[in-house]
Amino acid sequence: MKQTKTEANLGLGRRILQTSFRTHILISALLRLALICYAQIHDSQSAVPYTDIDYKVVTDGARQVLAGESPFARHTYRYSPIMAYLQTLNILLHPACGKLLYATFDLLIATLIYRLVHREIKSQYQKTVQHLLSKFNRPQESDQSLDALDERSHPENLARASACFWLYNPLTAVISTRGSGDCFSSFFVILTIYLLMRSEHRGARSLWLIFGAGLAHGLVIHLRLYPLLFSLAYYLSLSTSLIRTPLDFLRQILRPNKQQLCLVIGTLISLVAFTWTFYSLYGWEYIYEAYLYHFVRKDPRHNFSLQFLLQYLGGATGVAEPSLMLKLLVMAPQFLLIFYLSLSFGQFRQTLPFCIFALAFVNVTYNSVVTSQYFIWYLAILPLCLNNFKALSWRKCSSLLILWLLAQALWLLPAYLLEFRTWNTFYWIGLQGAVFFATNGYILEQLLSHYGFTQFKISYRKLL
Repeated sequence: MKQTKTEANLGLGRRILQTSFRTHILISALLRLALICYAQIHDSQSAVPYTDIDYKVVTDGARQVLAGESPFARHTYRYSPIMAYLQTLNILLHPACGKLLYATFDLLIATLIYRLVHREIKSQYQKTVQHLLSKFNRPQESDQSLDALDERSHPENLARASACFWLYNPLTAVISTRGSGDCFSSFFVILTIYLLMRSEHRGARSLWLIFGAGLAHGLVIHLRLYPLLFSLAYYLSLSTSLIRTPLDFLRQILRPNKQQLCLVIGTLISLVAFTWTFYSLYGWEYIYEAYLYHFVRKDPRHNFSLQFLLQYLGGATGVAEPSLMLKLLVMAPQFLLIFYLSLSFGQFRQTLPFCIFALAFVNVTYNSVVTSQYFIWYLAILPLCLNNFKALSWRKCSSLLILWLLAQALWLLPAYLLEFRTWNTFYWIGLQGAVFFATNGYILEQLLSHYGFTQFKISYRKLL
């Protein structure tokens, strides 16, 4: 009986992988469309809305734009004006147009994941085959056939599996259909990685791809500040020599090569162009609300952050502001980890996706404010690295996932009692925030220790 169930599960997995990528996109599009329709019904009948409050704030900002005013005239609007421009269709056509747009970028992320994974697995396979052929003194072809490759390691199957991990993730589907714009910004993060990975071995064309990556990176920094922390990894991935000493690092920074210059110039052009344009339209209010506010932000409302309780107690009347030294001590581990990960995994383009995932994971874990939407920052990049975790057994993967979900559930209980029962559970929430932080730290340690390069099972008879 156990064998029958196992065979049935394997058969289901094969059917999913054998289904074309276009079919998966179509099914996922219909699922997201159904969720958007459900949101319209739910919001009209329930006191607890399905739609994200930020979506309503940005829609109000779009209404201000159409009236010829600044989107920042809407209280608590603290986003790029681009988001308000995108949601003007909410006013002109239908309130759900913005959700349709974000769901579309949700699907575009899956398309990028599929293409990037397929390309990288195929490229690594060809390098492996060329190495094996050189051992047997056989002629090396420029484009190796995939016939000798094991079915489970086939680029098409791995690319579909990685894309399906994103497409059928209930968290990502719900967040995009609630109207969160994080899928929009995540698309440009993955586009930057895609262009940088594709630029390898492209000759003169590689400079244009890297310049395009810089433009995408500058845009996403304009949209959300957190991708700024990826800049060092992007920069180091284009280096032509390894960093072994502090002097090597200084030499890399002070004497960039052509590829690194293209990345920096593209990033600056994009970032300065968007920032200057909106500054000329909306003045200092735009700079403060979209950027500076996030550095001085205090959010005493309950969230997953380890720093929540500190902020809540610090917001009480008569309590002294935390000293600069204390703030630096809180931020120091985060920046040390980011620097370490950038140096360890950012110097090779093959490990760049995992590096960006780890940086996003650290940034969210240590952030002063953490909500469920922030999980998209690293969940969007995780599918690019799934093939590198083959050392993790299915049992271990399941236990890590259950642990992550359990830590959230334990936090949600006191959050529910506070929000809907008005119980004083602030210290309880603070304790569960610490548990969630420790859980994330353990998960990251497990992923780092089990990370490995792609391995292939190749039929030598078919190859030779």
